[in-house]
Parts: sequence; structure tokens; C-alpha cells
Amino acid sequence: MKTNQNHYPSLLSALVFSLGALSLFGIGLAMGISTLTALFSRTEIKAQQTIFLITFGFEGIVLLAAAFFSLQKFLRRPSADEEMSFAVPGRWIAISVIVAGASILIGNWINGITTINWLFLPLLTIIAVVLPLGALLALAAHKLPFGTRWQTWNVLGLTMSLVPLLLVIVEMIVGMIFFFVVIVYIFTDPELSVEMQDLWHRIMFLGPNSEAAADLLIPFLTRPGVILIALGYIAVLVPAVEEIFKPLGVWLFAGKLDSPGRGFVLGALCGAGYALIETVGVSGQTSEWANLLIARIGTGLLHITTSALMGAAIVLARRERRYKRLLGTYLFAVLLHGLWNALATLFTFSDAAELFEQPGMLSGLQPAMVAMMSVLAVVLFLILVVSNRRQVRLAAPHPIPPTVGEETGLDQTA
Repeated sequence: MKTNQNHYPSLLSALVFSLGALSLFGIGLAMGISTLTALFSRTEIKAQQTIFLITFGFEGIVLLAAAFFSLQKFLRRPSADEEMSFAVPGRWIAISVIVAGASILIGNWINGITTINWLFLPLLTIIAVVLPLGALLALAAHKLPFGTRWQTWNVLGLTMSLVPLLLVIVEMIVGMIFFFVVIVYIFTDPELSVEMQDLWHRIMFLGPNSEAAADLLIPFLTRPGVILIALGYIAVLVPAVEEIFKPLGVWLFAGKLDSPGRGFVLGALCGAGYALIETVGVSGQTSEWANLLIARIGTGLLHITTSALMGAAIVLARRERRYKRLLGTYLFAVLLHGLWNALATLFTFSDAAELFEQPGMLSGLQPAMVAMMSVLAVVLFLILVVSNRRQVRLAAPHPIPPTVGEETGLDQTA
């Protein structure tokens, strides 16, 4: 039965998405003003400014689209409840990957040409970020339904607006608690406490920004204990928090989804939206532009795969009370995410150790970390594809077995 009542949660969503879009447009406007100022004053235009101008503007447009469909639901427009699909032929997926790869190669070539990189890198960034995420999302959604338009756009809008805000707040709180525990541990160890206080006083005497202070601090930061602390936060706590909050849209709509396949697809959409926000936030690092975007493709694959698994498990838990399955899937997602973050963290520490000529076990680990992350990316890809095939089989209608009369040709009504 069609209801005459307006859907007020969708109005709230439209307001949230509109505010998010305005915030992104504000950041883009600030970058645009800086660009125009540099252009008219004939000073060097930084590519970072124009990249943020275009990418934040693009994200703002996506959020405005989500707000539009939410408003359509509030106004009870029939188009808001139409089913949405994302069927992309295999050849277009392949073309997307090729175009994205070509964009990264071209961007890497012109990156050092300051007279034109500010003009072309923004567009190449959008292509290199969006096309791989779209291709991975298409693989996750192969032969699976998304849901209605307003549900799909609401899930994407929540992932690009409310989820990042919640994660910043929660991870900040968790980080403060973790930091407090570390400080308490340091002060309970007299020898370590004295060493830390001595290091602090020496740095303050030399000046925090001085080269001598950096020479004192770098050897301390590459100690095994410091690395373990960093791994504890980045590879354990951060994945544990993110894998709960990333599929927020699926948590909210789980009661309205009729199959785990829909949860799988919407979960993949959550991962893609979050990867888009995360990648755009760091895309202005022009010094390592190409390497960064290549690495972010792997991170996007990670987010899409783990969130898709979580989406299916959330719907199963909601519909069939399979809470153990949800817990197991969550722990598996945290394991995959934590392993990826651990490898990336060790790569960063190893790179810093070589940069500052710090001998030790970290030296020369980068090739091994890259190789292991590549293997993990292949595993994530296989998990995504195999999980999609499994959801397709589960969603397929099962034929009703014939009755005895149908098998023998007898009329059972006689």
C-alpha cells in the first residue's frame, strides 16, 4: 500500500549531504581563489591547489546528487523507488583500467613540468581515481541488484559525509586513549622515563625544528618498540574501528534489504565511497603523485572487498540472526585490513630509515613489502570475485523439484 506520509529521514539525509557538499565546495573555492591570485600575480601556480579545487568539487557534485535523490524520496517521487543496477560489460571494465593506467603514466610524465602540470593533473587525478574504483565496484556488483535509487545514493552519501566525520572523531578518541596508555607505560619504567625526559630536554635545547634535533629523534623513531606501538594503532585499532563504521549505510538499511547479495553490493559501494574520500584527501601530494595513486588503487580494492563482505554478513545477521557469521566476517575483514596497514607502515619506516641512513633490520625492506602487498592485492581481488560469484548463486532462483505425478506423468487430481 502506498503511504501518503513524507519520508522525513530522507529529508534529514538531504540536509546532511547538502552541508557536506557545501563544505567541499568551500575547500575547492579556497583553492580556486589561491589559483586565481597566483595566475593574476604571475607567480607559480601549484598543482596541489588545482588538484584539490577539481577533486573536492567533484566530490561535492556527487554529494549533491545523493541529496537530490534523498529529496525525491521525501517528496514521494516514484523515480526514487525505482530499482538501480550497475551492469558494466567486461570490455568497458578493461578499457577503464587501461585509460586509468594511461592517465597515471601521462601524469607522471608531466608532473615535473610546472608550467602545465597544474592544468592537466587535476583531470588526470579524477580519471586515475574514479575509473579503477568504478571497475572494482562493477566486478563486485556483477549480476547482483543494488536496490532502489534513494537507498543506493543514501548509502554513498552517508559514506562520503557522515562516515569520515565519525571516523575522525572515534579514531581521535581511540588515539588519545592509546597515547595515554603509552605514556603511563613509559612513566612506570624508570629507565625509559629518564631516557625520554633527557631526549625531550635535548630537543627543546636544540630547537624542535633544528637539524640537530631531527638527528636525535630519527634513531629513536626507528626503534622496535616505537614501531610496535605504531603497528598497534595503525594495524590493529584503526582497522577495528573502520570496519565497523565504513558500512554504516548497510547497518541502517539492513532491515529493508531482502538478500545478502544486496548487502554485499551496497557494502562494496561503501568501500568505494570511502576510498574516494580517502584518496582525494591525499591526492595533492604531487611529489609522489603516480606512486601514491597506484598504491591507492590497492587500498581501494581493500576497502571495497572488506566492506562488501561486511555488508553481506550484516544482512545475514539482521534477517537470519547469524551473529557468529557476522563476528567471524568482521574479524576476517580486520585481519585483511590490518595486514595491509602493517605492510604499508613497515614500508614507511624502512623508507625513513634509509632516507636518514639509519642501519638496522629496517634497511632494505621496501621491495619485500611491495611484493607482499602485491600478493595481498591479488588475494583481495580473488576474494572479491569469488564472493560475488557466491552471492550470485545464492540469489539465483532455485527450481522447484517436480512432484511424483509430474515425474511419472500421472494425473494427481484424478
